[in-house]
Amino acid sequence: MDTLDNTLRPPVSQHLSQRPAQRSGEPDVALREHATPVRARRRQRLALDHAPTESVYVVRSGLLGVEAAAPGKPRQLLELYYPGDIIRRSLVPDLPGLTLTALNVTEVWRLPARSFDTLIASTPEQMAQAQRRLSEQHARSTLHASIIGALSGDERFASLLVELGLRLGTPGVAGLSFDVPLSRTDIADYLALNPDTLSRITSRFKARGLLQHARTGHTVLPQWDALLAATPVSATLTALHGPH
Repeated sequence: MDTLDNTLRPPVSQHLSQRPAQRSGEPDVALREHATPVRARRRQRLALDHAPTESVYVVRSGLLGVEAAAPGKPRQLLELYYPGDIIRRSLVPDLPGLTLTALNVTEVWRLPARSFDTLIASTPEQMAQAQRRLSEQHARSTLHASIIGALSGDERFASLLVELGLRLGTPGVAGLSFDVPLSRTDIADYLALNPDTLSRITSRFKARGLLQHARTGHTVLPQWDALLAATPVSATLTALHGPH
């Protein structure tokens, strides 16, 4: 397992910061001043400590995922965290094999939970901002559970493409494009799909003109409106993942 590097190296360009009208995701100035900057490599794990040594992470860039793996069971990718999100152990279910993993190069601010709570409570504005963010994250988690429980495989895949397009996409002549931070295994886990089923769904989306792979890891969504029509929760996804 990789160890966590606590030294923030020079930042690298992130597609997350290039998409149009992106929501800020900028941590509060007070948090930045009291936080330890952490840079994590792809697939590197960050500590999820129990109280009283619990740490709070504020995501600056990149993408993180919470994973669980019960003994003898396949790994599950349970939740995704984007820039501006707040991650703390006390808000994550106590599941076997729980890990917080950087899904691509990621930068976070890390604070002790007590310091975070004190800083957030220092002004009504900071408290309201943190509560809004945590409420939004809870709504996204509930939506994802609904997607897995109620939608078909094609609709689940369309929903994820819409989410990633809203979060990471940059418009171009060919359509909305982005570098995919998730592996095929990540996507299958996150959508609760068999890898073979996911492969067939991907082929269908390509045949319908909804998806193109320009190069390894780079995806183009040529028909955004048609993709929105492919999932019944497109309006909710846009409200939760689109620019504010």
